[in-house]
Amino acid sequence: MIAYAEMNENFLSIIEKCNDLIFFTKKNGDFIHVTTAAEQLFGFSNDEFLQTNITDHIHPEDLSNVRERFHLLLSSPGSTVNLKLRNRTSHGEYLWIEGTATNMLDDSMQALMIRFNDITERINSENEQTLLIQEFTKRNQDLNQFVYIISHNLRTPLANLIGLINILEIDLLDDYNKGIVDLFKCSTDRLSETVFDLTHILTLKDNQGVKVTKVNVQKIFEKVCHSFNEQIKQLGVILTSNFDCNHILFNKSYLESILMNLLSNAIKYRLHSRQLEIKVSLTRDEQNTCTLTFSDNGMGIDMKSNKDKLFGLHQRFHNHITGNGVGLFITKSQITSLGGSIDVTSKVNHGTTFIITFRGEALNLLNQIRQPAQQ
Repeated sequence: MIAYAEMNENFLSIIEKCNDLIFFTKKNGDFIHVTTAAEQLFGFSNDEFLQTNITDHIHPEDLSNVRERFHLLLSSPGSTVNLKLRNRTSHGEYLWIEGTATNMLDDSMQALMIRFNDITERINSENEQTLLIQEFTKRNQDLNQFVYIISHNLRTPLANLIGLINILEIDLLDDYNKGIVDLFKCSTDRLSETVFDLTHILTLKDNQGVKVTKVNVQKIFEKVCHSFNEQIKQLGVILTSNFDCNHILFNKSYLESILMNLLSNAIKYRLHSRQLEIKVSLTRDEQNTCTLTFSDNGMGIDMKSNKDKLFGLHQRFHNHITGNGVGLFITKSQITSLGGSIDVTSKVNHGTTFIITFRGEALNLLNQIRQPAQQ
């Protein structure tokens, strides 16, 4: 032991000055020297370490892996292996350490050198994050199940109520009872919308089964406009569309829902003092990015006050008009769930513009689909 210390006095002096955490052991794992920094970390003196073997300090659950690593280390002089294990302190606690073990048995050190860092804080933080994620996932699953049960159990009795209202012979009722039936119908319609929204939101949160196909945006827009045909005619809505490119890779139902929500909002939140104008365009830039722009000249939104709440659930910005504040939440969820993005510019009494950008990877894939068809 004395000869070892004298032979390597200069080397050990340098190591100590570096304040590194290092163990030096014999081939069989008996300690030869432990740096002062390691003594302070684990609470054992160098002399106490020298009376033990490294395996005396390692957590029982980590011993098997450490032995395998040491077997690999000893099989090749001069080699280095990575280590990650729990090492015992003088108080009986275990600290996580991570580092490298180097085989120096054939040089002047005649030892195995284990240089490491204390990673206990990092491991504890990672464990806390894992537990939080697990708890959040469990709560999220419970919430989804709750929403599913509520929406599923309400659908059948609600459909029965709506059916009974529809078969009522309203003309046989007096004005008082007609008013009650109208209020009852209004309430069931609102409840039906809420159940539909709950189901829709739940579906959005699990989009693994969403089918992405080549979609003709112009045809979808024409279909949506047809659904509002009577309102468009009665209000004299001026519709202008320009589709530089017609196709994108997206979910057909999602795109129809998005355009339906945007058109519905444009009509609902129009300014009665002027004719409603709606402009829709689809363009593709040099980077092959496709952008859908939907603008109107309606009431607009105060962006200074409402920008951060615009796509929130149950957020409304014109309280004098009926609505449940779910449409824009669903619209954004549908777009972002498939890798797209949506931005809004708006000014009160001037109108609103929605800018939807579709995922670039999808457009590149679309080009690959087109090429064989052109050959």
